[in-house]
Amino acid sequence: MAIEYHFNMATCRAIATRLDEEMLAHRPAIVYPSHTPLAAMPARSGPDIAAELGGRYLLRYLIRRQYRQFTTGSASLQFVTPTPYSPTEAISWLALPTAARREFVLFLNAKHLSDVRGPRRVLLGGGLEYILASGYPATAIVVGWPVPVV
Repeated sequence: MAIEYHFNMATCRAIATRLDEEMLAHRPAIVYPSHTPLAAMPARSGPDIAAELGGRYLLRYLIRRQYRQFTTGSASLQFVTPTPYSPTEAISWLALPTAARREFVLFLNAKHLSDVRGPRRVLLGGGLEYILASGYPATAIVVGWPVPVV
């Protein structure tokens, strides 16, 4: 008798998120529950996160009016993800605070980051997030401008 496995992965966003979960499970990485406070997750170095991600970039989604706001870095708390989403998928999967489409994305090289927390499941969303407690320097930006997301 063959065993059938059924996954609720009818969308690309679900597949992309599930693949990120699998990647992290093989590192091994601790994926914190969504309700985990920032202070309960240890601060980690950018190179450690880069190794955990296998060299993949972290993504900071932006709405149109933020196009120039974050291109020189940011010293404030930032939420990023390793998972690519469409402009509308990002809203629900990352439980973003406004329904504005995220039309642009910054690619961040984790090697240039410090004080990174996570990964953690997104509260009321379906994705994974890393928290940049001290923001990110301009040197972490891979491409010098936000890339359109279609």
